[in-house]
Amino acid sequence: MAEQKFYQLTPQQRRAQLNFDDSAIPVTTQPTSQLIENYLGDFALPLGVVPNLIVDGRSFVVPMVTEEPSVVAAANNGAKHLNAGGGVQTNVTQRDMIGQLLFEGASAETLEAFIVSRETQLFARAKAAHPSIVARGGGLKSLRVRSVSDTQMSVDFVVNTQDAMGANIVNTIGEALTLEFEAFSEQLLGVILSNYATESLTTARVSVPFAVLGGREVAQRIAALSRFAANDVYRATTENKGVFNGLAAVVLATGNDWRAVEAAGHAYAARDGQYRALTRWWVADDQLQGELTLPLALGTVGGSISALPQAKASLALLGEPDAPTLRSVVAAIGLAQNLAALKAIANGGIQRGHMRMQYRALALQIGATSTEVDAVVAQLQTHPVVNEAVAREILAEIRK
Repeated sequence: MAEQKFYQLTPQQRRAQLNFDDSAIPVTTQPTSQLIENYLGDFALPLGVVPNLIVDGRSFVVPMVTEEPSVVAAANNGAKHLNAGGGVQTNVTQRDMIGQLLFEGASAETLEAFIVSRETQLFARAKAAHPSIVARGGGLKSLRVRSVSDTQMSVDFVVNTQDAMGANIVNTIGEALTLEFEAFSEQLLGVILSNYATESLTTARVSVPFAVLGGREVAQRIAALSRFAANDVYRATTENKGVFNGLAAVVLATGNDWRAVEAAGHAYAARDGQYRALTRWWVADDQLQGELTLPLALGTVGGSISALPQAKASLALLGEPDAPTLRSVVAAIGLAQNLAALKAIANGGIQRGHMRMQYRALALQIGATSTEVDAVVAQLQTHPVVNEAVAREILAEIRK
């Protein structure tokens, strides 16, 4: 009998072969064991919530999955400020994804003429490839030729995926469309979806009273910081990372592809040739005004969303939203996270807001129990120098 390959082994057999620490990550019978190859176990991350974020007049309990200590606290702080101004208002475009047929050596004119002459057949082929999405009101919407270089052309095809994540739908339709381009077989390099979801833009807007920020001066400093991030790539990179601290935590909690969302967001931040902050803040009408626009291709059904019990539980917390509502909430959290960070900087430094949560992480790192953490943190906050050695001394004193 041939020796089994590693991927053919059970999770228990793989762990035994690797001398894996069973106490760190126990084997489960969750459906996740079937999602990836060479599965060993489930790696857990903390799940927290923002219990009240007002978006388009509705209050949401927003789940967030992250390992960074201060993210959920900052999101809650930001949400309170946004709620004080009546909450976030959003605008969500149609849930469309883009696929690409990639050509080298074919002219734009030839491809455009071919698409016009074969339009009926192309749409029929797409419908036959995925009739269920057409029945739900989605499917292929359009095809267009885009010049990438002197020799490279992309036939971008736009697919409405309704509430589904959509990657498999787009790729299935794309592969079916290639059958109609047989005359271009030598020039066709391949077909694949694009994660740059510019047909799925979401905008979140808010007005925040000066009083909840600490006055006009703080608001003006936040607006000045925003202008800086519009011009400086170093500041913009850090600012956008902060936006994704919150935004991606919700995307991950709901089983969506946070890597695709971040890639699209960063590409959109550089859409005019310079990388800029995704958010914009300014003072008008005696309030701080804020706006965030980015591509958000999110779903509420299909793929890992339907396979992961954790994702389904998170969507239940949100009230079983459809895809447009989820996109609105995710964008709103990004705006809340950004405001919390900018306010902290404007008020004298980001560290003051971060350190309590960092001290909690340090206390846990040195072995403090759940009943000891608060006492360790309280003493660390009064200590002029904080490091692991100091934390261990404090914990030792507490345990005497």
